[in-house]
Amino acid sequence: MTFLDLFAGIGGFRRGLERSGHTCIGHVEIDKYANKSYMALYELAPCPYREDAGSNFSVMCKPEVRKNCDGKNCKGEWYAKDIKQIRAGEIPKAEIWTFGFPCTDLSIAGRMEGLRGSRSGLFFTVVGLLKSTSPENRPQQLIVENVKHLLSSENGGAFTTVLAELWEAGYDCEWQAVNSKHFGVPQHRERVYLVGHFGGIRGRKVFPIGGANTAPVKQLIGGSQGKRVYDISGVSVTLTAEGGGFAGRTGLYAVSVNRREGITGAISHAHTLNASDTRGLNRNQDQNAVLSEIAPCAAFIDLSAEPRITETARCIRARQYSGIGNYRGETSGVFLCHGHPDCVMAVITPDRMEKRQNGRRFKEPGEPSFTLTTQDQHGILLCCCEGWKDGLPIREDKKDGCTMAYPGDGINLAYPNSHRSRGRVGRQCSQTLMTGGSMGVLLCCRIRRLTPRECWRLQAFEDYLFERAKAAGISDAQLYRQAGNAVTVNIVYEIGARLPGGCL
Repeated sequence: MTFLDLFAGIGGFRRGLERSGHTCIGHVEIDKYANKSYMALYELAPCPYREDAGSNFSVMCKPEVRKNCDGKNCKGEWYAKDIKQIRAGEIPKAEIWTFGFPCTDLSIAGRMEGLRGSRSGLFFTVVGLLKSTSPENRPQQLIVENVKHLLSSENGGAFTTVLAELWEAGYDCEWQAVNSKHFGVPQHRERVYLVGHFGGIRGRKVFPIGGANTAPVKQLIGGSQGKRVYDISGVSVTLTAEGGGFAGRTGLYAVSVNRREGITGAISHAHTLNASDTRGLNRNQDQNAVLSEIAPCAAFIDLSAEPRITETARCIRARQYSGIGNYRGETSGVFLCHGHPDCVMAVITPDRMEKRQNGRRFKEPGEPSFTLTTQDQHGILLCCCEGWKDGLPIREDKKDGCTMAYPGDGINLAYPNSHRSRGRVGRQCSQTLMTGGSMGVLLCCRIRRLTPRECWRLQAFEDYLFERAKAAGISDAQLYRQAGNAVTVNIVYEIGARLPGGCL
């Protein structure tokens, strides 16, 4: 299906929908820096035959279009700068409209002016365009995104207004509050998504998605064998005897081990996994283990009340859900980040030692971070030096005047000398990103900020897209801001895959 990308930002909607098989025919974005990144990301440039410096509209062409364009039958994309200057007849026909209208007046971190505020009120501008467009030219689907607080703003009145206005424009809506951490990115970011169906006509339902999906195996990213990504909350994909493929180059090898001889060498075919064997290594038969090329980065750990590192793992048990056992040697796990400087953990509210809100502030290695926003800040804590357990005191408004930050904790770097700040230190997690990029992480008792690249990764933008924006001359300050304002690509992909013409 074709779509228009309104309030485009850096194109999170575009990236997700293109990955799910849809085609963009135009976008609207007023911020010159965001639009510069957008054009760099998707290799767009103004058509030299259709450019009008005094107009709100222009045509953008991809390289393959520019190569054969003579201006007579240009196949470039439609672009408008200011949505408030658009009239219904000036919009090209598309089957989907996407828009994450500004949340400034709805977010609890914003002005709280409500849906009719000067920024969030642009929602009514889009609704006006829909109502002014003839029924045969209206999009068949809408995808709308905003902060979760939209559901409760004005005691629920704001969301009721949104549904009523879209209903008057001819759209029957379904919606869901979703969290980015359920879609393959390490970020705790709660947002509400609406999908509107024109005339009440729809195929299969789009929602629920993400964590509400009860399928035992849930694929997040498709691709060839070894490149597919599955939701960590589901059941593991079947282990095969021959690894090989893409994963064969990751530095992990199956090795043969036994009690008498230890590791006897690498093997290409794994031995049989025993369903409930807790006896450790067999005296006679060879069994399996995994060997990492980076010795300090992975090891087996005895999951008991007093965990300890072990050389070999106990056999895998078929239905072991109990977590840490009461007896040593009962259950095995894999211990990561064992002194290696490249292993990280996400941190939230780095400026506060004692948490004053629900949920953890520090996460385990590999767990999702928290919400990226344009206002808040995130960091990560790295553990890689002796003495890191002693921590680092961070000034806070509390009785003893500071909070101890430990490796992996996020630290809010804004107003470092303030005596009134609270919640500066986040426990093992990344907090919400702020536009100023003032979130830090404790590394070997030193603090560093999250990089713009890390922030873009938290929104599921590939590194090559970040490199294009960086090469276009976008400053770090704008890169931080653009990441905070973006939608999470993987969520949009999931929605787009469930629309007509989508490929899951």
